Amino acid sequence: MSKWIVAERHKGGVSMWEMPSRQEISGAEGPIVMVGGGAAPRSLPCTAIPDRLVSGEGGGWLFPPLAWDGQVSDGAEARVAGFVAANPNWDGVICVMGASTAWVHVSAGEVISFQRFVTAQLAAALDVSDDWDEDRLRAALDEVMTRPERLAAYLARAGDAGTLWGALLGAELAAARPYWLGQQVLLVGAGRSADALALGLSGQGVPVERADDTDMLLAGVAAAVSVHGGL
Repeated sequence: MSKWIVAERHKGGVSMWEMPSRQEISGAEGPIVMVGGGAAPRSLPCTAIPDRLVSGEGGGWLFPPLAWDGQVSDGAEARVAGFVAANPNWDGVICVMGASTAWVHVSAGEVISFQRFVTAQLAAALDVSDDWDEDRLRAALDEVMTRPERLAAYLARAGDAGTLWGALLGAELAAARPYWLGQQVLLVGAGRSADALALGLSGQGVPVERADDTDMLLAGVAAAVSVHGGL
C-alpha cells in the first residue's frame, strides 16, 4: 500500500499524517491506523512493537495500548515502539510527556512496566504559565522532592510559574524515582513542560536523551504496520 494514514485521537480532536511522507493533513483518504482508538490493551510484559494491529469496528486499524497495574498507556505505547524499532537492544526508561506522563521501563525490545502521572493536567488546572524561571523551578523541585507529602501546602503559597512547575515536577520525580534512578532515560516530548522535566532530571544527575514526539509516534506506527504485514 503506497499511501496510508496515521491518526491519533486526543482531547482536542484527531491529528492525522499521511504516510510515508509524514505530512500532517486535515482529511484522510486511504487506510487508517488509529492511536488512542479504544482497542483492548495488551498486558505486560510484552513486546514494545505489537505483532498485529486490531481491526476497527468502523474500518481501519487500531494500535493496541498497554495495560499495567490498573493503568492504560494513553498513546505512550506508539512512541515507545518508535524508539525500540530503531534501538532493539536498548535497556532503560522512556519518559513520554504529553497530556499525561508515562515512565516506561524497556528491556531488550519488551515493555516491562510503566507508571503514569497527570502532572501536566494539574498544571493546566492551576493555569500555570510556561514562562518559568529556572532558579525558582530548581529550588521548588528540590524542596518538594525532599518533602513530597507537603505538595498541596507548598502549592498554596507558590506564586510564580517556576515555583509551581518545580513543585509539581518534584512530586512526580519523587514518586517516579524507581524508574529513573540509575537508569538511562530517554525523554519524548516537546515544549517548555518537557524542558522543565529534563531540567529536573539533570539536577538529579540523570543523563537525559531527547527525542521528538511526532517522529517517535510515526516511527512506532510504521514499525507496527511492518510487523503486521502491511495494510
